Amino acid sequence: MTKKLIILIVTAFVATSAMAQIPANVREVLKKSEEKMATYNTPAGVSFDATLKMKVSILSLNGTMKVFSKNKKFFTTISMKALKDMEIKIELGFDGEQEWTYESILGEKDSLKITKTKDAFNDYGMRTDYEKDYNKAKMKETDQYYEITFSGPKRKDVSKKASVKIAKNTYLLREYSVDEDMGAFTGKMIITINKITKGCSDNWLKLDMNRYKKAKVVRQ
Repeated sequence: MTKKLIILIVTAFVATSAMAQIPANVREVLKKSEEKMATYNTPAGVSFDATLKMKVSILSLNGTMKVFSKNKKFFTTISMKALKDMEIKIELGFDGEQEWTYESILGEKDSLKITKTKDAFNDYGMRTDYEKDYNKAKMKETDQYYEITFSGPKRKDVSKKASVKIAKNTYLLREYSVDEDMGAFTGKMIITINKITKGCSDNWLKLDMNRYKKAKVVRQ
């Protein structure tokens, strides 16, 4: 169950395949949002804070996420809680020379996997090109948001449905939700972006082994 939860989180921000047939008004909103979001991705870097709500079968989880990125370097930290005692912490990063994944789950040994690499992809970076994954999209407007729902996934490894909320006054991405269906495993996750900040400290973009003193380390 835990591994499936992690898969659900990772796939939430992955966008691939060719451009789908999306209505012109939806494309226009997405284009403006992409242009606005790009203004935050400066050489000084960018960070954002978000809250997570996830329901997997009968299990509900709530948590927070913070993402730091600059050029190709990034660091993401996620904390979630479920039931009374279940806590999950996940951290992922890339410093230009190595990529790491840390997992801390109640009842299991903390683990840290470090992989030497010159390139890595930030699955949690801010994106607005979700239309690349789907054949269909529809949009409705509220007082505050453009709410766009995508359906008809182009590949089997794409979630069956995804939705985004884009602020009407700023064109900033404010919420992303995904519905997952993997046979007996079903779930929904909602990520709400609370704050976007231009610039981030390089300290977050380095592998700090002091953060993982209790973890079993695997180097590849």
